[in-house]
Amino acid sequence: MPKCLPQPRRRLAVALPLGILALVLSGVTPVAPARLARAAGASIGKLTWFGQSCFLLETAAGTRILMDPIPKGLGYSLPPGLRADAVTISHEHPDHNNIAMLANKPKVLRGLTADKKGWVRIDEKVKEVSVRSIPVYHDDKRGAERGLDTAFLFEVAGMRILHLGDLGHMLTDDQLSAIGAVDVVLIPVGGTFTINAHEASRVIDQLHPRVLVIPMHYKTDAVTVKELAPVEPFLAARPNVRREAGNTIPLTPLKGRPGTEVVVLDYK
Repeated sequence: MPKCLPQPRRRLAVALPLGILALVLSGVTPVAPARLARAAGASIGKLTWFGQSCFLLETAAGTRILMDPIPKGLGYSLPPGLRADAVTISHEHPDHNNIAMLANKPKVLRGLTADKKGWVRIDEKVKEVSVRSIPVYHDDKRGAERGLDTAFLFEVAGMRILHLGDLGHMLTDDQLSAIGAVDVVLIPVGGTFTINAHEASRVIDQLHPRVLVIPMHYKTDAVTVKELAPVEPFLAARPNVRREAGNTIPLTPLKGRPGTEVVVLDYK
């Protein structure tokens, strides 16, 4: 009887885009499109610091969210004609709630109730940006000394940015669970009215941000609040510190160096 010859194995036909097919035929291993986008460092947007706790988040699609707007007389220059789609206010102290800083009338997301005795639950979208509030305190006595505070969590294109307002205590397990994983943390470090440098370092160790830490609410040459401590004690306790020459930093999916980076922005 004739021997049975082995049948050739069937190959699964897969339709490949022409560009990737050309790479395969040339012997080059193709890279998945998502990895290509990450490798290119596609921009998610940028953060601009205007002093104290005031930041502007601008997404690649053009959405603009202002956090804790500062008043005149604080020492920092207010940008003329500033516009935003929304503004978040962590608490109602005058160095955090100057909506008049904006030239338009944006959506206002206040973290506290009108009587300042409770929190407003915020969980909504401003265009492509998800915005969520987490109740925290302005002091380590559950608000008995300086009242309530609100942390705001922003998520855009998979990046999660946490603004801690005037946080005054270590985070509890419940608060950490409510926050979840974060990429960028904007944290007060100046003490007196908020956590100090040592406490801020402990909070960062609690949160384990994956990309950036940006200190805020500390003494500078410009600010008129003299009770604040400078940023240097916080920097001394943290590795991987970089100082920017300007007050704006781009947000990209990949870090520029290994480990969480502490970035100090300049003020205007």
